[in-house]
Amino acid sequence: MNKLLMAACVAAVLAGCGGSDPAGQQSPKAMARMGNLAAGRVAPLPDTPADAGGERVLQGGAPASKALANGKMVLAYYSGYSNNYNSLTKYYANVNAVAIDFWNITSAGAVVGNGDPTPTNAIAFLKSKGIPIYGCISNVSNDGWDPLISHAVTGASRATAVANLVAFAKANGFAGINVDFEAVDQADRANLSAFSAALSTALHAQGLKLIMTVPAFSATDENHPYNLPFDLAALGQSADYIQVMTYDEAIPAWAPGAVAGSDWMENALDYATSKAPAAKVLNGIPAYGYDWVKEGEGSQLFWRNVPGLLTKYGVTPKYDNNVNAITFNYTTGGKKHTVWNENARSVAMKTGLVSAYGLAGTSIYAFGMEDASFWTAVNAGLNQ
Repeated sequence: MNKLLMAACVAAVLAGCGGSDPAGQQSPKAMARMGNLAAGRVAPLPDTPADAGGERVLQGGAPASKALANGKMVLAYYSGYSNNYNSLTKYYANVNAVAIDFWNITSAGAVVGNGDPTPTNAIAFLKSKGIPIYGCISNVSNDGWDPLISHAVTGASRATAVANLVAFAKANGFAGINVDFEAVDQADRANLSAFSAALSTALHAQGLKLIMTVPAFSATDENHPYNLPFDLAALGQSADYIQVMTYDEAIPAWAPGAVAGSDWMENALDYATSKAPAAKVLNGIPAYGYDWVKEGEGSQLFWRNVPGLLTKYGVTPKYDNNVNAITFNYTTGGKKHTVWNENARSVAMKTGLVSAYGLAGTSIYAFGMEDASFWTAVNAGLNQ
C-alpha cells in the first residue's frame, strides 16, 4: 500500500535539511538501543537531488496544525539531549503531549531515576501550559536494555509494578504512563500482553492513560526474536496508544542507509494497523539521522546540525525517492563519511501518513535535536 503518494502534495513544495551534533551526543538509552538492535537487520539504497526551503513555525499560542486542533496526538519525547529545555520552551505549541524519558523500573517493580537529574523545570513548564505529561518507563539497567527486568515486571512482579506505576503517575500529576520495554525475551510475549492489560485497567480506574512503545516491524519479520514479544493485537486492545518506533531502520552498527525509510515505515504501519486500531497507532518521526565512517562506526546527527555540516564541507545532499530521505558524503581527516538524514520534504511526507492511515497521531524523537524548520515540516504533513 503506497500511502505516501497520498501524502506527497504539501511535502513536494518543501525541502531543506536538518541534523545533530557531528560528534553525536547520544543518551545512554539510545546507545543501549543501538546495541540491542545490532542483533540483526538489513539496510536500504541510493539517490537524486535535494531542494531547500524553510518557513517559520509557531512558538506559542493557538494549535500549530489542523491535526492538533482536531484532537490528533502529537507526542514529543523529552530525553537527556542537549538543548532539550530550550527546544521545549520554544516549540511546545506544536505538540499536545510529552513523554518525559527519565525513569527506569527494577525487577522488583520499583520506579527509579535513570541517573540523570529529574527535569523538574520541564515538568513545571509543561504543567504551566496545560500539556499532558506521560512518564516514560524503561527496562534499562547498568547492562543496558535488560530482558531480566521486563521478565520480572511482566511476570512475578507484575502486581507490584502496576501499583507502583499508577502511584508514580498520580504523585507527579501525569496524564499516564508510557512503557518503553525493549530487548524483551520472546518467551515473555503473553506476559507483556497481560502486563499491558493489568496496567491499563489500573490506570483507567484513575482516569489515566497508557502508551505502549513497540518496535517497527511487518509480517516479514514479526517472528524475529526482537519483535516476537510484541503482540500488537493484544496490546492494541488494552493500551490507549501504540507508539511504533519507525526510526533506526539503519544504525551505525550496520551498513549506511535510511534511518526511517518510507517503504519500511509504510510496511510497519500496514502491519500495525492490521493488528491494532489505526485510531490508536502513532508513527515515529526522527529529528536525527546518522553519520557513518564505515559499517560499525558512526554517530548520531541531529537535524539542526545538518545545514552547518553541508556548508562546512560544501556538499549538496541528494534526495532518495525510493526511501524518501536525504544522503550525502564528505571527507575529513582522510576519512569518507556517509550521512543519511531527513529533510523538510521527507518529514512532511511521513507525518502526512497520519491522515493517510487515519492514525491517532505521530510521535517525535526528540526535543533538542531540531529547529523551527523541523516543526514547519511536521505541521505541513499534519495539515494534509
